[in-house]
Amino acid sequence: MMRFKKLAAVLLSAVMLVCCFTVQASAKTILDGAKRLELMETYNFTIKNNAIYCKIVLKDSGILRIRAELERGGGERFTLYDSSSMINEIYSVNCMGTICDTGNIKIKKAGTYYLKIEGSNNITNLYYSFEPDHTPTISLALNAKVGDEFDFSALTSNYKGKVTMKTTDSKVADVDGNIVTCKKAGKAKIRAYMNNGDYAEITLIVKKK
Repeated sequence: MMRFKKLAAVLLSAVMLVCCFTVQASAKTILDGAKRLELMETYNFTIKNNAIYCKIVLKDSGILRIRAELERGGGERFTLYDSSSMINEIYSVNCMGTICDTGNIKIKKAGTYYLKIEGSNNITNLYYSFEPDHTPTISLALNAKVGDEFDFSALTSNYKGKVTMKTTDSKVADVDGNIVTCKKAGKAKIRAYMNNGDYAEITLIVKKK
């Protein structure tokens, strides 16, 4: 009888564990599928069920700007929230033409932000730019030619934390790790972001060969 009671207790515990797991699994929200946007990268979306959700992770306070092209003119609504609760709305705009531009949005603190896009249009060339409040620890300009490659490891060699390299225009200068490749004539800022929000910046002035 004692062995039976122990077995029953074990089975009951297993059932409760499965039930708890089922409840937790079903607690997912629509934001679990939110697409994370990377700085200055462009994205295309087909809106399903009249709304899509994106996630923007910012490591500093500063100025955020979101821009997108619409398949047809107007009708979309862009709303930015500062947490997954989707309650604290910090910015919203109704798009009136084929270009939707939020203009400058003041971000007061680092954190994860959620962008909700409502409507029925397809969205193309969606991207965000961000100017952190910290000023560059290094700011230089460098002349280059199409096809040139640069290894900017030296920018990060004296910093012990993680450093992320970004470009403000991947069509002009593309970044792969610490390697930057000049692709076409124009200007692009290459930034090495530190964990504390500071960054080093080099402006590449790329000319044709």
